[in-house]
Amino acid sequence: MRWLLRVFLLLLGLGFMLALLCMAALMFAFSLLRWLFTGRKPQLVVVMDSYKKWQQNPPWAARPAAGDDIIDVPSRDIEPHQTRLPPADKKD
Repeated sequence: MRWLLRVFLLLLGLGFMLALLCMAALMFAFSLLRWLFTGRKPQLVVVMDSYKKWQQNPPWAARPAAGDDIIDVPSRDIEPHQTRLPPADKKD
């Protein structure tokens, strides 16, 4: 009796996977037809193109140009202001 349940669940899973595969194929065909008639690229193509551009020019690898000037500014101490709250560790 257990093997019957296993076969049933296997067939149910295979049917579900087949239904998902058919829906994905239909969506893909629909997006290709829309691309053909409207000229708008499918979202997957747009995402993959932007990912490829991002891979070719990663933001963390950007180097400042050689002609950039570095401006050094003088530092100064900031005096405590009366309207600020006193430190929490002081007790009166």
